[in-house]
Amino acid sequence: MKTKKLLSKMADFLSSDRRAQQEHVGSIKAVLKKLKKKERDLRDKLEGERDPEKRAEIDAKLRVIYAQRTKGVAILKGLRNNSGAPG
Repeated sequence: MKTKKLLSKMADFLSSDRRAQQEHVGSIKAVLKKLKKKERDLRDKLEGERDPEKRAEIDAKLRVIYAQRTKGVAILKGLRNNSGAPG
């Protein structure tokens, strides 16, 4: 799945109401997992890249993915705390 689509899915989850978020916990976890893999791949790519423009582009993508993952993890923690359900 492309980064743009993953980020779009995460934005949808983050903006949905509490009840809908609880119904989508599994989906949120799946998207977070894919974003984490994408982040690792981009970090590896960044290490091998020498062109400053491409490095800046990869770095920008990494910052966006990191921010979205952070928000997603916070949402999951909140949902777990509210529902009392384990991870």
